Amino acid sequence: MKLEKQLKVMRDATMDRMPRSIIQVFKTSIDKIRKDQLKNRAFQIGDIVPNLPLTTIKKESVLLSEFLQKEFLVLNFYRGGWCPYCNLELREYERLKKDFDSAKASIIGISAEIPDRTLQTANKNTLTIPLLTDVNAKLMKEIGIMFRLDKASKQEYENFGMDFAQIHGNTNFELPVPAVYVINKKMEIVFIHFEEDYMKRLEPITLLNHLKNKTVLKQSEL
Repeated sequence: MKLEKQLKVMRDATMDRMPRSIIQVFKTSIDKIRKDQLKNRAFQIGDIVPNLPLTTIKKESVLLSEFLQKEFLVLNFYRGGWCPYCNLELREYERLKKDFDSAKASIIGISAEIPDRTLQTANKNTLTIPLLTDVNAKLMKEIGIMFRLDKASKQEYENFGMDFAQIHGNTNFELPVPAVYVINKKMEIVFIHFEEDYMKRLEPITLLNHLKNKTVLKQSEL
């Protein structure tokens, strides 16, 4: 089953069980991100991604460039292992990992979660693709995909038992927009998918086809 079909099943189930008032809170948050034009202010095709350090699940510091061992590197920025939509997405990339390898592309997942929680995410989803912690979201802030939770959204997440101070190791109360950036050996962005609605994601097979057909160099899925 394609990722979008899996996401739709999850979206439909969420809409059926979640009170309308809560749904409206998150919809308002998504609308605000669009109104703020975060997409237009974030890094664009041709921009160079800074070679900042990330932290592995073993709590080792590594530079982003260390993962550029193939022609392309897929940067999958996800919200966290607590997000069921992110877990579906990560599992789909894992399922297609060998196909991406054949297309000369490596995949890494990046979130602001502390390493211990990132390890839990890797284990529960049986992932072999590297998951990395962007401490204090330095890389994601530089790229421009972070946004601060509004008061109403923060309250609803807390009602769900989410403690972002513990999850992220800080009290910034920020999340990334789910985004996929592809960079080449020069750290240059050659493909972007930026989606304000956290319940929607790029279909990994779509990206894979771009890579196989070498259209990634001129295609932006904005």
